[in-house]
Amino acid sequence: MCFFPEVGANWVRENALTMDTEFSTSCERLDTELGCSVKKSPLFQRRSTYLTYGLLALSYILILTLFIMFLSKASKSETSKDDKSRDYSELKNNVSVLFYKLKLLEETSQRSNCDSGWKEFNGSCYYFSKNTMDWNKARDLCLKRESDLVVITSENEQDFLHETTQDGRYWIGLSDTDEEGIWIWVDGTDYETTYKFWKEGEPNDHLKNEDCAHMWTHGEWNDVPCTYSYCFAICEKRIPPRT
Repeated sequence: MCFFPEVGANWVRENALTMDTEFSTSCERLDTELGCSVKKSPLFQRRSTYLTYGLLALSYILILTLFIMFLSKASKSETSKDDKSRDYSELKNNVSVLFYKLKLLEETSQRSNCDSGWKEFNGSCYYFSKNTMDWNKARDLCLKRESDLVVITSENEQDFLHETTQDGRYWIGLSDTDEEGIWIWVDGTDYETTYKFWKEGEPNDHLKNEDCAHMWTHGEWNDVPCTYSYCFAICEKRIPPRT
């Protein structure tokens, strides 16, 4: 009459090992997909990630607890076959529910804070237009999406944008239309004290009418006329902190 407990125990062991593997894989995936935002994003993103780890760990512990309880009951020779069958069914249902909740939790943890069609990086959402346009139309496009042309303030952000755009031409929120040589970011960020990535010899104001900046080869910046209509747009909006 010991056949059933052994089968049940083996089933639980296999599922516990599966849980262990999925738990580790989930954590590695979170590290890979959220690594940048965990290290450098606002406080709410760190809290969200820590909470996810905690819930994953709790699910893992519950599985092991049920596994131990089942083995404990199965080891008592006086337990009837009906009791063992009932315990087995109950444990199987509980394990299935926990696996389902863990799957939902993992899917939730991977959801972006950005709308569909936007990319998330380091506390901001980025939209890369599908059509080319001049600088002013590009900015209008962003403003209609409750954002603005991208303001690049770090090497990490520059690398992310270059990786996404490759060597395409993309407008950024930088211009010197008000006064030649006085470059201004659209959000008022101080140009003089922030990161810059101009191509060698740029900006050069060729033909005295290049007043808007775009990303180009190797992601480096170049100045061109604001009426140049062969650049895509990069829009950026900050992710508001959660309370």
